[in-house]
Amino acid sequence: MTGESVSTGMVPVERVETATREMDAVVDLISRVYVPHRAWFRCPDPALVSATMRTAMAGSLNVAALNWSGAEWHTTESAPDGRPIGMAALRGCGELATGRDSHTFTAGEVFLVPPDEPFTFFGDDCDFAMVQVPWEAVADLAAEHADMPGVELRFESMGPLSPDQQQIFTSTSRFLCDQLVGSGASEIHPLVIQEMTRVAAAALLETFPNTAMSAFYLRGAGWVPPAAVRAAAEFIEAHADQPITTAQIAVAAGLSARRLQHAFHRHLDTTVTGYLRRVRLERARQDLAAADPRGGLTVETAAGRWGWANPAQFVLAYRRRFGVSPGETLNR
Repeated sequence: MTGESVSTGMVPVERVETATREMDAVVDLISRVYVPHRAWFRCPDPALVSATMRTAMAGSLNVAALNWSGAEWHTTESAPDGRPIGMAALRGCGELATGRDSHTFTAGEVFLVPPDEPFTFFGDDCDFAMVQVPWEAVADLAAEHADMPGVELRFESMGPLSPDQQQIFTSTSRFLCDQLVGSGASEIHPLVIQEMTRVAAAALLETFPNTAMSAFYLRGAGWVPPAAVRAAAEFIEAHADQPITTAQIAVAAGLSARRLQHAFHRHLDTTVTGYLRRVRLERARQDLAAADPRGGLTVETAAGRWGWANPAQFVLAYRRRFGVSPGETLNR
């Protein structure tokens, strides 16, 4: 087992990796990092048992790649701590159950580990991409879109809303694992990890049925004066280089998060996050245009500085916004 922790002024990426034939070692790692639990295993041939787990933690976001062969995993006791975990099964099959519900899965399917009640689990020769975010990140995003206090948020099913959402969650979880587990990076820009955490929280809310889904359609926002929108826009422009949240922007404008979203749609024809990304794109364009050719600035560096974890998505957004590629701006 190896552990790594680096702190150099950005957000450190802490990772732990284990490759073992002792399944109890994997249980111990999951219990320490994700959710405390007890398990037993059925191993027809102990010589064929193998397990690998690679975890990465940055800020409040935890992701992991977990796989094992040659054993049936039976979790008998668990003690969730309130942090929801989304699981994408890339191989294997099994079942997750609580006192009131159960969900079976096979390869290609996803499920939610209940954040607030004990569960039992069975899995046979599985390969997972795991994503865990704090409850606050999910609740804040739900409140932003539904004007609903976080204490009212509740997930209502362990299974996905639809096959399409299932595929999106699988792609999202694999992307996050690639960026944090597979990249080997020891640190990450705070704007990038903020965006990754937001993406993970949004994937959970959009994939697994919850009370925020209906609340979004039931609550009105009312009229918002243009001055409040200007105050929010000024706050965004003054703090675009920082990991600000919609809640902070709403406070600066003197509005609830939901009313702020409504106001941006009405007055600016975009979302709060969309406006923030627009400002950050403009700042990235300014950096690229002003760059000294001998200074070493790259498109990838500019993307990371302004919150894009995926340079390809940055290039696409940049071209849509400005009609040219960031490389063209940099090389003028």
